[in-house]
Amino acid sequence: MTAQPTRILQIVPRIFPDVDGVGDYALQLAHQLYNHHQILSDFLVFRPNPKLRPQLDQFPVHRLENHTVQGLLNRVPENISTIFLQYSNYPYLRGKLDVPMWLVDALKVLKQRGMRIVVMFHELPTLRYKQIRCPNFVQRRVSRGLAQVADVVVTNNVAFQQTLARWTESLVNCVPNFSTIGELGQVKPLAARKRSLVVFGSSDRTRVYRNNTETLNHICHTLNIDTLYDVGRPVEWDDQGLDVNVVRTGFLPAAEVSQLLAESLAGIFDYRRFPQNLAKSTVYAAYCSHGLLPICNGYGLKPQDEIVANHHYLVTSSLQAFAQPSTLQAIADNAYTHYQNRTLAQCAIQFAKLLHPVPSTQAMYTDECTDISIGQSLPHSPAPFS
Repeated sequence: MTAQPTRILQIVPRIFPDVDGVGDYALQLAHQLYNHHQILSDFLVFRPNPKLRPQLDQFPVHRLENHTVQGLLNRVPENISTIFLQYSNYPYLRGKLDVPMWLVDALKVLKQRGMRIVVMFHELPTLRYKQIRCPNFVQRRVSRGLAQVADVVVTNNVAFQQTLARWTESLVNCVPNFSTIGELGQVKPLAARKRSLVVFGSSDRTRVYRNNTETLNHICHTLNIDTLYDVGRPVEWDDQGLDVNVVRTGFLPAAEVSQLLAESLAGIFDYRRFPQNLAKSTVYAAYCSHGLLPICNGYGLKPQDEIVANHHYLVTSSLQAFAQPSTLQAIADNAYTHYQNRTLAQCAIQFAKLLHPVPSTQAMYTDECTDISIGQSLPHSPAPFS
């Protein structure tokens, strides 16, 4: 007789048909947990699309229409063992001044009812004004409360892990983000790829273009690039000064993005706004998982999560010193090899250990390698984490 799967409830801000980075992440993780670990997810959607259906693939989907303690409690199905909150604070706010402490209170009640509470922190709240970033102490009340009520706390990079460790007596687990557009088991060497450069991501990818034409032309000239692909939500930027062919693809299905990355020489990202948080970037993960050369716009980021500048990615300011084909290939190989620690399969192994209702859980970091597997394709273009 086949054992019944463990049932968990994943709380997400949005999910298909909306395009949402956290929702896409949760759905792919749900497929892996169900197919390989006998864990079946229900989804409770904080901001349900009017076209949201009650079933997504094999997963039941529920709407959270009433944002109160009782409203959430009323939407928890029977036979749920674990509440798995996929938390990125801003999508859970109903307005700029909203402080949803009711979410903390609802989880406290569910914990008292015997459910295991797991909170994955995709972001920590900050205030942003032009180039200034500082902690958002009002919104951090909610994050701190969630960390304190949780049985298991998880995040995706060491910098967040260190902050969360100051808020809770629980051990804080670090599980870096995987590529949400799939993964390749075998990749082409750079010499066998098309001479194309990919700029992939959310609307934040405009940072790659802003006042940066000279640098982009230098990259394209040095690497003999003939085409730049801009992939993602259409954004305004001026390509008049670029010396290469520019293709603006708009949204593409995940499989098409994966195919483009598999054939391209390099992909560029700009993470200067998050200099300690590269491990949370699904864009960087996508570049690494497809074996192309990851390029960081500007200067090297702080060493973090075992990711090192000009070893796991090339920095544009150092391009001339690392332009030899063998050196570029070594960087691409290092990035691909290091990614094996954070594949979808690896992440699911870690989460499966954390989600099962057991008396205690040890803090973990994904530092073991397993065979790579192809991620579940989404029916739309994925929304990368910025």
